[in-house]
Amino acid sequence: MTSAQPATPNCYFCRVSAGLADPLIYENRSFVALFDTNPVNPGHALVIPRRHVVSLFDLDDTEQADYFDALHGVRRVIEATDLEKLYRNMRVREDLRERPKDHIDNVLDLPFLGNPPDAYTVGNNDGRMAGRSIDHLHMILLPRYAGDVEDPRGGIRNVIPDRANYHRHAHPGVRTDTA
Repeated sequence: MTSAQPATPNCYFCRVSAGLADPLIYENRSFVALFDTNPVNPGHALVIPRRHVVSLFDLDDTEQADYFDALHGVRRVIEATDLEKLYRNMRVREDLRERPKDHIDNVLDLPFLGNPPDAYTVGNNDGRMAGRSIDHLHMILLPRYAGDVEDPRGGIRNVIPDRANYHRHAHPGVRTDTA
């Protein structure tokens, strides 16, 4: 069963993919991308299919082929962008006038703003119980920087903190520092 649906004017990401909301930073035949206006880290971007689909598992063969092309293209854009200038401009963008700016202000205060990313987290909240808030597929490309969290081990496993720390259950002689 597929959850692909026609574009709808009530869907924010359908408006984005049509070029009607937020400036695009990347496009290919199946995807568009933009910098998130509620950034967690400098360069936080969203990769959105042009077609209204709800789940990553509903992408057709063409979209699947274009997915990694889009991730690589957005990574190049992130690494070529003056992110401090980007967020200073977001502070005064007319279309963001009514939106809260605390995420932008927080990113502007980060000590590693201006540094190249040290790594990336690529994520997708595929379903409401996974944390998705807009029912149009969107992948997160989140640049990571040394020191952005105290201990990054476990990565996205930490969305369920009580069950994420597999290091504490290590058996003697078994290395757990390779994950």
